[in-house]
Amino acid sequence: MKHRVIDNLLTHHELAHLQEVYLEDDFPWYWGPTTVPYKESNCEEELDNYQFYHPFFVPGMYNDTRYWNILDPIIKKIGVRSLLRIKGNLTTRTKEIVEHGYHVDFEWDDSLTAIYYVNSNDGYTVFEDGTKIESVENRVVIFPVHCKHSGTSCTNAKRRVVINFNYF
Repeated sequence: MKHRVIDNLLTHHELAHLQEVYLEDDFPWYWGPTTVPYKESNCEEELDNYQFYHPFFVPGMYNDTRYWNILDPIIKKIGVRSLLRIKGNLTTRTKEIVEHGYHVDFEWDDSLTAIYYVNSNDGYTVFEDGTKIESVENRVVIFPVHCKHSGTSCTNAKRRVVINFNYF
């Protein structure tokens, strides 16, 4: 498997509920001083290397059960057997698209990464081989966790919101 894209993953009702919660003004986003480690960053301006995040699930550290009912349909539809992490990422609008830098989420063999796109915008995920996956709401891209990829900012929306799932 290289990259598998699934459009319209959730039903209209499931998507509306997810967006209602995650795109609200009072959703708890936390400051992340980097999108990727400085040494891996592609940002021409180091001031562009930041994001907001929400740790939904980090084994032994964090389990935000308030949102499991919303995440559960995604977890079931992508075939999760065991979770490594679930993390929401929010990047803000920039004047030009900023690619943040190639990275891998984990070094575990046989595990997968799924990126679920919460909202549509002109940002994207790009892989080292040049493949670009556009940010289209209700789309998910699934790939082996060892595939280097980079997220971006967007220019045509106030924010780009994705949820990353790392799992077996």
